[in-house]
Amino acid sequence: MKPIFNKRLLSILQEFINRPCDYLTSSYLAKIIGVTARTVRSDLKELDDILNSYGARVLSKKGIGYKLEIIDDVKFLTFSKAVFNEEEHKQQLVPISSEERVQYIIKKLLEIKECITLEELCDELYVSTSTIKKDLKKVKSILQEYRLVVASRLNKGIRIEGKEIDKRFCMAEYFFNRSQLDKIDSAEIYVDKIIMFRDVDIQRIEDVLIKELSKSNFPLADIALKNLIIHIAIAIKRVKESNYIEQKNQQMKKLEEKREYSIAKNIVKALEKKFRIKVPSSEIYYVTIHLLGSKLLDERNEIELIQFMEKDIKDLINKILLGIKEKLNLDFTSDDRLICGLVLHLKPAFHRIRFNMNLRNPWLDEVKTKYPLAFQAGVIAAQIIEKETGYSINEKEIGYLAMHFGGSLERKKRGTYVNKRIAIICSSGMGSSSLLLAKLKNSLNSNIDLIGTFPLHQLDLVVHLRPDIILTTVPIKEDIPIPNILVNAVLEDSDLDEIKDKIRTISYPKNSEIDFEDLFTQDLFFVDIKFKSKEKVLDYLTNHMENKGYIGKNIKKSIIDREKLSSTAIGNLVAIPHALEVVDVPSCVCIGILDKPIAWDNNKKVQLVMVLSISKNISHRFAELFSTLYQVTKSPFSVEELIKQKDFNDFYIKFLSEKEKNLK
Repeated sequence: MKPIFNKRLLSILQEFINRPCDYLTSSYLAKIIGVTARTVRSDLKELDDILNSYGARVLSKKGIGYKLEIIDDVKFLTFSKAVFNEEEHKQQLVPISSEERVQYIIKKLLEIKECITLEELCDELYVSTSTIKKDLKKVKSILQEYRLVVASRLNKGIRIEGKEIDKRFCMAEYFFNRSQLDKIDSAEIYVDKIIMFRDVDIQRIEDVLIKELSKSNFPLADIALKNLIIHIAIAIKRVKESNYIEQKNQQMKKLEEKREYSIAKNIVKALEKKFRIKVPSSEIYYVTIHLLGSKLLDERNEIELIQFMEKDIKDLINKILLGIKEKLNLDFTSDDRLICGLVLHLKPAFHRIRFNMNLRNPWLDEVKTKYPLAFQAGVIAAQIIEKETGYSINEKEIGYLAMHFGGSLERKKRGTYVNKRIAIICSSGMGSSSLLLAKLKNSLNSNIDLIGTFPLHQLDLVVHLRPDIILTTVPIKEDIPIPNILVNAVLEDSDLDEIKDKIRTISYPKNSEIDFEDLFTQDLFFVDIKFKSKEKVLDYLTNHMENKGYIGKNIKKSIIDREKLSSTAIGNLVAIPHALEVVDVPSCVCIGILDKPIAWDNNKKVQLVMVLSISKNISHRFAELFSTLYQVTKSPFSVEELIKQKDFNDFYIKFLSEKEKNLK
């Protein structure tokens, strides 16, 4: 008999699975889920009763909290897969939070052909009409980003209206863009779990694409290939339902001059034959757009690429690098590898933006927290791109830009050169592979030669090139004669342990100890803040910082502008807002503790806010300072302890104590 779960129990279980080594307090879980600690304690008892039959239990330690203890790995793994993956079971779960209901409504509106009434939505979600109306305001705001509207039809209900291409981009995001889908290795995953797409054969789409792309000598990163498979699956589904891309306009007509257009024609022709369907010619433009927006794995010579790059791209990159130098005191102007990476990234990125394509970035949160200085550079680059081109860069694109800057920062730390032939198999292309390689070179005593970066479906070619070792961000299921190591795309220190056994190494570089005595001050410590929005919280804290002379009006504006570009919430009820540039005044951290958690962005709640301002004289230590704040607050227990403090000295002592514990 299957266990009966509700969304709260699933959320608690997910928190335990995400933090296998941490004890979580009932008060922390209550804040994350949005209920009382008493309700959570009741839920924990219920969860423990269920888990006892499936190889696990909820371990309780008085005064410390609760954690998941797995007794039978196999039994629990089978159970967790059933709970989190079975679509049939998912359908039984009624969304509880407003965010869950909003996602449900968007998917529902995308799926239905006719209108749906508010009363029908109320019946499905077990909420009142007033609640649905509030949720619909958020739905309309989100759909606006896709240029879609929720239209009302008298006596019929509501439905989504807009261009077919925009509906498809939205469907790709809401039916497929879950982080677990981005990190898995094959087509077996995506669509068979989604009822709406069960009649679309994903494997056949993948086979057609690999064959046609190979014939055209048009290599794609694995993540770009997956993205194309998803969009073609949506296209086939929509074409079968007589929903077609709009006929060509002037912008689309220009695509016919591109090489990608002829490749798209061949792909569409092969799909028609394979699926026995008739595809309108307008759909060729849709496939062309995705090919143009894909990141090519181009390993051309750096000097040749820089020599022949277009003047407008060259001028834009120069402005980006000079802007970063001015604002962050970081000089990237002599890094030819970075310039090449930016050239190869920006051209397809502009095509993605021009046609409003959504881009997945499963490593965004990791890049933001582990490479904060590189992410700052990415944010500044995005600002300059928008100013110079009019293209608005979202934070997923910023994350990929940051990977290029992260790679450059890691290269700056390196010492002497020795050679080792390494191939990288990476699912997301140049940016992440560049960061991975640079981090590896910096962490090893020896430097290494990259013989190429390849998608998984070119494994045979990699084996033929006979590298000394293969690093891969996706599992290799075949037996191959070359040592290979599965690593995180954003390389973890733990990944290096296995690499050590195969490449000669010396110890890891260590950052210097950070002294926080000059950062924290009683002047900038505020508790029991009662504002309900992040805008008001930021305005309150930065006003105090400005009034007391710690920042000027321009830096206050920069902190707020930075937050608009990309959320600074890092999880665990913590946000670390900061300016887009370093400052002339002394460095400081302004601490704000809210009376209760607030929704900081769509996915994260925040109760502890630490506004970080860094002066020019220690700009090179921005990453260290941010990293220390992150390390101290990545433990839910540490955050709980810090939030309890009402006195500055108590907070400061507790922070140093937690710092000592977490940085050991």
